[in-house]
Amino acid sequence: MLHEHHFRAMNTGVGVWVWSTDAERTSMIRAGMRWAEGLFAGVEAELSRFRSTSALSRLNRAAGHGPQEISPTLWTVLVAALDAAHESGGIYDPTVLRSLEHAGYDRSFDAIEPIGPEELNAPPAPTFDAWRRIRLDDATRSVDLPGDLALDLGGIAKGWTVDHVALALAPLGPVLVDAGGDLRVVGTVDGEPWPIGVQEPFRPERDRALVRLRSGALATSSTGGRRWQRGDRILHHVIDPRTGTSADGDLYAVAVHAPDAITADVAAKVVLVLGTGGGTAYVLKRDLSALLTATDGREMVVGNFPHQEVVPHASFHCA
Repeated sequence: MLHEHHFRAMNTGVGVWVWSTDAERTSMIRAGMRWAEGLFAGVEAELSRFRSTSALSRLNRAAGHGPQEISPTLWTVLVAALDAAHESGGIYDPTVLRSLEHAGYDRSFDAIEPIGPEELNAPPAPTFDAWRRIRLDDATRSVDLPGDLALDLGGIAKGWTVDHVALALAPLGPVLVDAGGDLRVVGTVDGEPWPIGVQEPFRPERDRALVRLRSGALATSSTGGRRWQRGDRILHHVIDPRTGTSADGDLYAVAVHAPDAITADVAAKVVLVLGTGGGTAYVLKRDLSALLTATDGREMVVGNFPHQEVVPHASFHCA
């Protein structure tokens, strides 16, 4: 029997599915799904940059005021973010918040309004490699954040939560957790892979491909989903830290298959910034796989991406 639970968190729809034929586990599965919803809500309350009371917002306000002791969850996700920055050579950068805010993404996406050229301020200097100046103290679980930096951990926090929930519920049966483009599976149902539809980037009401996922994670990133106007420019939420503004490469959307949701989420954004050439090299060097869609509609499969072209009905979706 497939148990499922749906709720909204982190500004997206979240779904949790657990398969079990043991009726005695039903109450435990239901309790686990309620716990999962509570965890998503708790992580959002602690790590959202849109909530002034969150631990992340408090740390950003304390930038430049010396070491700050932070919560275990914020510490864990921040360490993962800095590891990802190091591993990607700084293309993934958790310190691009000021650039995001200047671009107009300074509030929940639904509340962004277009503004004219006369209202634009000079952009901040690019933060490329600025994350290296952040100092961590393991002994006190404290962070010394330089005064000119501010953190945005939204994507990687979502990936971390997806991984955490999937692994925690796995003892109850095969599990799938999907949070708006970040998806993780643990275990198969009678040896069969989970069927996951990947949306057509230019026509999101349709599926582009069916991914048959036996293990690991799938994450998507696109320059088309969150776009807005600033002056005469159309901007999006994927910042290139080398320039401090929206990435302007040849890719429109990226789907990455990786061992875990954090790795997939980071890789999807890095590949989108690097473009086809650099992105392909990034994926292959790390033994990942990806489906790339260029701005002109051309598509490329990199590595052994587990998909098929003709799409039957799929029960699960990765946006």
